[in-house]
Amino acid sequence: MRVLCFLAIVAFVASARAGKLPSFMKACSASDPNLNQCVEKVIASAGAKFANGIPELGIKPLDPVELGRIVVNNPALKITFDDTVVTGLAGFRINSYKIQPDKGKAALDFTANVTLKAHYNMDGQVLILPIRGNGDAKIKITNLNILIKYAYETVDGHWIVTDHKDSYKMDRAHFKFTNLFNGNKDLADTTLRFLNDNWSIIMQEIAPPAIDQVLVNCVEEVKKLFKGVPADELLLQ
Repeated sequence: MRVLCFLAIVAFVASARAGKLPSFMKACSASDPNLNQCVEKVIASAGAKFANGIPELGIKPLDPVELGRIVVNNPALKITFDDTVVTGLAGFRINSYKIQPDKGKAALDFTANVTLKAHYNMDGQVLILPIRGNGDAKIKITNLNILIKYAYETVDGHWIVTDHKDSYKMDRAHFKFTNLFNGNKDLADTTLRFLNDNWSIIMQEIAPPAIDQVLVNCVEEVKKLFKGVPADELLLQ
């Protein structure tokens, strides 16, 4: 019985890697005059499950996504985030998807509310305010809007991402840092108010290394989908 179970698992994984589109995903047709809208619906319905990972295709979860160490290092401010975890991507909202199969180009625009948690070590200055601390960090980002444009080509029957560019913006960020100034409550409260009042300036320093890592993870997992499932299974001809 154990041998039969093992063989069944092997057969299932092999079939997935051989080109079986996950059951929760639907392939659109390249000839569909409303192709972009079709793909948008597929992403909207399947995106959360994709973000939870697809083990049979080697796709890791994107919610939560573990980023490890993130370093912010500039002349005025140095921050190290360790054991960094970002949650919220599974609750994304798709704004638009555009694909040009004849040109091998596509663009995905989506929005999500995300939260970053980590252990931080910070020392430096924000504008005119000195700041230092070592403890737990929590950053909540409201309406993080991400646009990913990528180019692809078909090689041996599979899509290969050859280039990608991304951009992002957000409506708001809210910070919580424990143990600022070694637990001095008055200094900590004043600093946190200042940080949250000037969130956009702070995020100019923090966002690039953190969000860039999130986007790298997103693109890498999509590449695994393209590698595991043939192009003609992803987009019907």
